[in-house]
Amino acid sequence: MDVRYRLIDSNGQVIFSNLSESDIRIIPSLKGPSNKFISGRMRAGTMESDGYKVFAFSELKDHIKSSSVFKKEIKTILNSANRIREIIEESARETNRSTSRLIHNLTSINAHNIQEFYSLIPQENVSRKMGKQLAYVQSVVEDEPKEAAMVLLRMAKNNAAMKAEFAVFKKLFDSTPDLRPTNHNVHKVLMNIFYLFFPDFTDKNVRVVVGDREDRYLAYFDYESVHVALYHIIENSAKYIRPGSEMGVKICNHLGRSEIIFEMISTQIRPDEVDIIFEEGVSGDIAKKSGKSGNGIGMSRARKIIELNGGSLSVKPDPGTEEVVMGVTYQKNIFSMILPRKK
Repeated sequence: MDVRYRLIDSNGQVIFSNLSESDIRIIPSLKGPSNKFISGRMRAGTMESDGYKVFAFSELKDHIKSSSVFKKEIKTILNSANRIREIIEESARETNRSTSRLIHNLTSINAHNIQEFYSLIPQENVSRKMGKQLAYVQSVVEDEPKEAAMVLLRMAKNNAAMKAEFAVFKKLFDSTPDLRPTNHNVHKVLMNIFYLFFPDFTDKNVRVVVGDREDRYLAYFDYESVHVALYHIIENSAKYIRPGSEMGVKICNHLGRSEIIFEMISTQIRPDEVDIIFEEGVSGDIAKKSGKSGNGIGMSRARKIIELNGGSLSVKPDPGTEEVVMGVTYQKNIFSMILPRKK
C-alpha cells in the first residue's frame, strides 16, 4: 500500500505520519474522502471513523484512476488504526528501554574505568598531593609497571565497550542502519579485539592460539558493527572458558565465504539451549547455576549484527566432553561466525 498518510485520534494527537511538507500544505484544502490535485496527478482525501481521522495522499495510477479503490485504502487504514497505534506505542517503549539500557551500561562502564584508575592511584593520595599529582603518578607507574600496564589495558577494553554500546544503539535500533561494508583482513580485525582481553585471559591462565596470519582471508562487512559483534563473542568466551585451558581460533574458507571458528572448553551448553542462548535475556542453565550469567544481551546482539552484515553465527556443543571443575560443568563448544566476501 503506497499511500502516504497522517493518522490522528479524537484529541488531535498524531499517531503516525509520513507526509511530506507539500502534502501537509494541502490538508486544509481537503474536502471529503477523494479529491484530485496537481492537475490530476495525485489523489488525496480525508475520512474519519471510531475516534480516528486520516489524511491520505497517493500518486498510484490505480488510485488516480479509481476513487473507490483509493477510498478503500483509506478505510483499510482506519480499520487498522488501533493496531497501528499499538505498534507505534510498543516501538516507542522499546526505544525508551534501549535508551535506558544505553545510559545504564555507559554509566556502569565509566564507573569501572574510574575504579581501575583509583585501584592503581588511590584517590585520597591524589587529593593530598595538590600540585604534585604528575610526579606522584609517574612514581607509581615506575614502581608498578606491570600493574599499570594491566590497568591501561582494562581501561582500553572499557573504552571499546563504550564505543560498542553507541555502535549497537545506532546500528540495531535504526530502521535504516548506516552500514559501510568494505574488505577487511579477518586476522587483523580479530587481533584488534583479542588484545583488549589480554588481562582477562591472563587472569584465568588461558592460552589463546589464533591461526597463522593469512592475508588471503578477507571478508566484506561493516567494520564498526562487526567489531562490536566480535567484542561480545570474545567477552563471552573470556567469561565462560575453563580456567587453565586453551582457546583455539581458526580462519578458513566456507563455501566461498570466510569462517571464523572459536573452539574452547567452556560452560556447558545443553542441546536444547543451542538456539535460545542467542535470544535476548537468555543465559544457559549451567551459566546461571554458576553465578556467571549476565543479562543475556551480548550474544543476541552479536548474532543480529552478523546477520545484518549478511553472515551467520552459530554454536555446536560437543556432548561427551563434559568435565566438572569446582562444581561447574564444562564441555567443548565450537562457535562459528561466517562472513560474506565481496563478489
